[in-house]
Amino acid sequence: MSVLLKPFASVHGRSNATLRFYHADCLDLFRQMPAGSVDVIVTSPPYNLGVGYSTYHDALSPSAYLEWTGTWLSAASRVLAPAGSLFLNVGSKPSDPWTALDVAQVGRGHLRLQNIIHWVKSIAIERRQAGAAAGLTRDLAVGHYKPINSERFLNDCHEFVFHFTPQGATPLDRLALGSPTRIRPT
Repeated sequence: MSVLLKPFASVHGRSNATLRFYHADCLDLFRQMPAGSVDVIVTSPPYNLGVGYSTYHDALSPSAYLEWTGTWLSAASRVLAPAGSLFLNVGSKPSDPWTALDVAQVGRGHLRLQNIIHWVKSIAIERRQAGAAAGLTRDLAVGHYKPINSERFLNDCHEFVFHFTPQGATPLDRLALGSPTRIRPT
């Protein structure tokens, strides 16, 4: 007998929308939800990099990982509304850069890839380029990444955010997305 999952938080958003947040396995949650009932899913599942999670084994074989990905993407696509969006954040490691793209390819069997967003996790600004008014005493690095000590690989300072939708035609409010420094359309 499954337990009915309840949100651990609900927040009222714009246009009388209620945002519900769950702390649960998505497969358990999606089984309890009606088809087409979710407007937005934002997720950053394990990347299969061997990270020590308390309840998930993050070192599957590549085929088992992609099979698991297909299982939850299928469940997500069932509950996603016709004009819904699934934002999937996926990273990889320099020695296996295909993982994120393989995950996107699995998504292709369930939803349409509408946008690819590159999350740049770190920027560096030279002190002289910032100008004297900035008052910097040294170069400035903003963001986070894991430095790589390798003669083969560059520092890995980005991840993909794949935007999947049921038909590839979901409208977006571009001005509501992104950072305050985005370029506004004319």
